[in-house]
Amino acid sequence: MISGACFCKAIKFELLAESQMQGLCYCTDCQRVGGSSHWTSYAVAPSDFRLLAGTLTPYTYDPGSGREVTRHFCGTCGTQIMVQSDALGVASVNAMTFDDATQFSPQIAYFGGSAPHWCEVDQRLTAFGDAE
Repeated sequence: MISGACFCKAIKFELLAESQMQGLCYCTDCQRVGGSSHWTSYAVAPSDFRLLAGTLTPYTYDPGSGREVTRHFCGTCGTQIMVQSDALGVASVNAMTFDDATQFSPQIAYFGGSAPHWCEVDQRLTAFGDAE
């Protein structure tokens, strides 16, 4: 079982199942909200995410796909814990919040064409999606 927490430890969670997919998302939304070249996505069913402590602060929007997504943050330190799409039945959990980050092993590069010009996307990862 994987456990994790936000930076200030106010949010604690565990995952009840192994990942459906693991990847790095280079979409511009993930870059902007995370302040990095990519998001570390450990995808599980929303029902497999169990909040143990704290209250997540949600932000829901349509990223342009016609399907709403909700980004969940710690209201105290601002750490983004997960991105959830009810339409797709997936919760993309921030693997860098895991207590043991070695449990994350990406196989997919989402929207690699949107990666910043200074970022090299690992060509060993399976490409998914086009540039935005």
